[in-house]
Amino acid sequence: MPEDPVPNFGSKKMNTDRGLIVHADDFGETDEITRGISAGLEARVITSTTIMANMPGTQFALREVRRFDDSISFGLHLNLCEGFPLTHCPTLTGSDGAFRPKRQLALRALAGMLSPQELDREVQAQAGLLADAGVRLSHIDGHKHLHQLPAVRHAVVHAARRFSLERVRRSLAGPAARRGGPATLAREVLAWRAGRLFAQNRLRYPARLVNLTELERAKDPGRGAALLAEGQVIEVFCHPGTERADAEKPGSCDRSADLRFLLSDRCRELLKLSGRKAVNYWQV
Repeated sequence: MPEDPVPNFGSKKMNTDRGLIVHADDFGETDEITRGISAGLEARVITSTTIMANMPGTQFALREVRRFDDSISFGLHLNLCEGFPLTHCPTLTGSDGAFRPKRQLALRALAGMLSPQELDREVQAQAGLLADAGVRLSHIDGHKHLHQLPAVRHAVVHAARRFSLERVRRSLAGPAARRGGPATLAREVLAWRAGRLFAQNRLRYPARLVNLTELERAKDPGRGAALLAEGQVIEVFCHPGTERADAEKPGSCDRSADLRFLLSDRCRELLKLSGRKAVNYWQV
């Protein structure tokens, strides 16, 4: 792969030792979410995305992957809390056979009630579906960051070993976490513990994770760029989609607002002011 397949964000004073990944979660969740992410990929503001292997838009997402070159990294967006699994895993599912909701799954993981064998089978089935479709997997991250839960993080390590992956997400927010509530602090603890396991198994990850909404809320691009000052490689994660995606599947994310911001002059100015080099997960 070329040393620098991703164009920079336009800064004339570029520190090539510090990278910035703009990453979109949920590729393949629905067709309209996938179309929104593709718009950001085409505009070359999004440099990385991860694919959900068991959702209504999965097949459309796999076709979309073929339209992009190695300037984009495509990984697995491990999903254990929405839709139906690819394998038989009763400790992860309810009586209807669907995955348990996020909170239930997290509580069961913390209580040691998830089967390690079932987790291994499901994580590897999801990664295998994408690999068999010809996707060159760059890394693994998790829907709702559940890949960092006890037992789940070990299954992620096992899948990374089987599929020769060297990268994973660690959702450590750093100083930004101080402004969050108990759920944010709990995620920081899980990220720290998962990071230790990942590092012990020679898996690399960006130094810090920043939510795009933090940059959107900044009053000016300079203040937004200041949020990207700490850390070597930083990942900004987002959830873009079309307006129709918001109408079809309302949720905690305003996906069309994310997409509008990503495509705006204000966002481009912010990324330029950060002085960082645009990279993808292959360059972590």
